[in-house]
Amino acid sequence: MKKNILLLFLLITTCAFSQITVVGKVTDQTGEPIPGANILEKGTSTGVISDFNGNFQINTSSNDAVLQCSYVGFETQEITINGTSQIDIVLKESLESLDEVTIQGFSGVIGKSRKRTESIQTTPESVTALNSEGIESAGVTDVSSFSTLVPNLKFNTAQAVGLNFITVRGIPQVRGGDAPLAFVIDGVTIPDPSLLSQDLYDLALVEVVKGPQGALYGKNAIGGAINIYTKDPTNKMSNKVQLGVGNGGQFQAQFVSSGAIAKDKVFYRFSTNYKTFDGLLTNEFLNEKVDFSEDFNIRGQIKARLTNNFTVAATYQYFKINGGAAYYSVNPIGFEGEFPGGVLDPNPKKGNNVIVADVLGKSDMINNYGNFKMNYNLGQVEIQSLTSFNKVERSSFGDLDFLDLSLFTQGEEATTNTFNQEIRVNNTNTNSKFDWSLGGFYQTIKKDIYQYGEDFSFDPPEYDTADYINETTTIALFGFGDYKLTSKLTVSAGFRYDIDNFTQDDFLFVTNSERDNNEFQPKVSLSYQASKNVLIYANYGRGYRNGGFNAEATDLFNRSFDDETSDNYELGFKTTSWNDRFIFNGSVFNSKLKNQQQYILDLNTFIAGVYNYKESKVFGFELESRARLTNYLDIFANFGLADAEIIDGGTTGGENGDVTDNTKYNGNKTPFVPVSSFGVGLESSFNITETLKFNGFLNLDTTGKTYWHESNLDIHTSDAYSLLNARIGLSYKNWKLDLWGKNLTDQQYYQEFSPGEFVGSPDDVAWRGQPLSIGTALSVKF
Repeated sequence: MKKNILLLFLLITTCAFSQITVVGKVTDQTGEPIPGANILEKGTSTGVISDFNGNFQINTSSNDAVLQCSYVGFETQEITINGTSQIDIVLKESLESLDEVTIQGFSGVIGKSRKRTESIQTTPESVTALNSEGIESAGVTDVSSFSTLVPNLKFNTAQAVGLNFITVRGIPQVRGGDAPLAFVIDGVTIPDPSLLSQDLYDLALVEVVKGPQGALYGKNAIGGAINIYTKDPTNKMSNKVQLGVGNGGQFQAQFVSSGAIAKDKVFYRFSTNYKTFDGLLTNEFLNEKVDFSEDFNIRGQIKARLTNNFTVAATYQYFKINGGAAYYSVNPIGFEGEFPGGVLDPNPKKGNNVIVADVLGKSDMINNYGNFKMNYNLGQVEIQSLTSFNKVERSSFGDLDFLDLSLFTQGEEATTNTFNQEIRVNNTNTNSKFDWSLGGFYQTIKKDIYQYGEDFSFDPPEYDTADYINETTTIALFGFGDYKLTSKLTVSAGFRYDIDNFTQDDFLFVTNSERDNNEFQPKVSLSYQASKNVLIYANYGRGYRNGGFNAEATDLFNRSFDDETSDNYELGFKTTSWNDRFIFNGSVFNSKLKNQQQYILDLNTFIAGVYNYKESKVFGFELESRARLTNYLDIFANFGLADAEIIDGGTTGGENGDVTDNTKYNGNKTPFVPVSSFGVGLESSFNITETLKFNGFLNLDTTGKTYWHESNLDIHTSDAYSLLNARIGLSYKNWKLDLWGKNLTDQQYYQEFSPGEFVGSPDDVAWRGQPLSIGTALSVKF
């Protein structure tokens, strides 16, 4: 018996360690990572691709295995591993390939929308992504500038620093509620969307995957997910300094440094960014700029390879943003007395749409974020642990009547503390027909909200409008897998089961509330690789967004609001043609939503709240294309349509929840949702000489008609508007000069509009978008 046990142990040990795990990084001769490079064990079918940071991991059959590394435009290399567990590969540019015409776009972009490294063109999801080169070329510095490249995605800010509003596929974000997208930074889910207010810099990947992604990302991924990955620490020493200036008193300074603390073992990356802005919008009464800001960000990363199979990494980030607040313009339509029947003028006449508040609004946000990751490779599987914390402190103060009269003011102080722990087990056997992952998740969120105001018609004028603490605890189990039925047909299925507990302690109205919710979020996908260049897929997914409690019931909303759920069906295709020079992707989707959440401010009580529609639906489609016309010019375009409709508005408000009848809006369009989006642009990149390189990027982004209220009245509707953005860059050796411009036509537009007649206010108010801004930046790498 003992001999049998010993033989069994030896057999298991032999199977576990017969494979050699090799990790490494693929870069070009300048040290820049190459995403999407093919790494293949010669003489076998075992192969992987490098991720957006150039990293790869492959299990080879022996110590003498030979790796072949190839990438379009570079010479193929063969490397014998000779028992080495880490190999960094530097590819040389191929002179024979310099004149070949190859597309620069989706086919070369490597994403991680399904939690694993794969090409965008082979992912059966509606995905838009940019790797580091695309991020730099397009001048992506924040989520807003990236959203202009994504159909059916709109990112707005209003009211104060840290208040972001995202609409995706006809599902809007509401104040007081959660976003319709999951936010993932370096693989860690971040529940507080205020983190997206920071400048984006030193990034390896920005990616948006649309459709309910609850099975992969958990609650609040009801409309999709945004993945942001920062650049990895490197083994080779590198530094970058950048300085920039722009109109409105803009100044920016950035420093990035990366290298090895212990060669091949411990690596670091340090980055910091500082930006200040005097503003471009003027308060006509105070004669002061109102959209000023100051942003300081610092990030530190350490990665250590403790053994051949065990790595740990830690990240800490701190940022602080100060800015203007509550600078709404009053009566933006520009009419006195009764409202006429015209739509909102996107170019109001002089004298209208002005900011005249008697209080200069100010806001600030401080964010502390950290994560700790552990990866242990067992050969066939990988065990991953992700631990993170996030603390956000926000405060704001400003006018509430938005007039040049001393009537009302408002203020808020909010603190959010979050702790996440996730354990994930991933398959790493690339030869298996079945690819899978499973794991568990734990999260606690504590939000402390205090809101106050002043009414100078009372003595004393100060009063409180909200003072409560919300706590949410989530435990979840999840799993996802792909199975290749044939060489062309793949079926995928996944699930996530969330167990949520939500409590609220309200100190103003002296109430204690608690609710539990268990939600099963399945996902099923079928993809067919009709040919090497054609992928067809069908998806079904379910997502949900947390409900919660309002401060108290008013005539407009109830004491509580329900969880929102979405069932989404999607058909899509991805094609590559014309010798890989033309890419055309598309999808059509249909979503059914129950208890869709909406926000409203009841000015009769000065209390804000969230209410639900009983039922709504969204039907739409998306098209994305890119073509390489010549070696020097790419053209790209995208179009999105989202027909969002209220099926049953339900009733809300009052003690019995039946004061406000929203069923009168049945059949109307859902507010805050652009009916369509359209983008078209040009990109050019070529060498003028051996050491001088030109890069150009031009993008026209059009936001379609937007209804700001369920009534769909023309007077509360914005017509379509277009924003023109451009960027030109010249690189000489390690130096680079960029010239950029945003909203080059100085188009006036609104990011938020509140119709006064529905909230108890005598005036409409609107939040204006940023005017024409231009600037330049100079950087050097050493």
